[in-house]
Amino acid sequence: MHRTESHLLDILVPLWPRIAGRTMAEHSQPAFFASGVLTLNADCAAWGTQLRHMADEIRAKINRFLGQPIVKKLRVKTVTQPDLFAPPRLSHATGLPAPPPVKPQIDMGSIADPDIAALLAGSYAKYFNRPRR
Repeated sequence: MHRTESHLLDILVPLWPRIAGRTMAEHSQPAFFASGVLTLNADCAAWGTQLRHMADEIRAKINRFLGQPIVKKLRVKTVTQPDLFAPPRLSHATGLPAPPPVKPQIDMGSIADPDIAALLAGSYAKYFNRPRR
């Protein structure tokens, strides 16, 4: 596996709502990437079918975003666990405090273009620092 391949999910997962759209991202996510094939998980057959219909569009969007044709093919798998991709929801009645902000790290060393690396780092930071519902 190339170094780029091992870090592609680190880039795509936080940006998935921008790539696939907010509603689609609530029901799907990038799961695995190897040898040019990106595997997407969907939380039910209906969303998996929708992903398959959008495969060319999603693949083109990802490759445009990355600036090179890294993703050659999309594969869609249905994962049968309900609400697998939905963020956990706390009851307002519990009075629990919001979790502390997460500061995940992403290795931008595999991205040769410094402008793209800076853009991805900024998007990654914005995604993880957005207000949670």
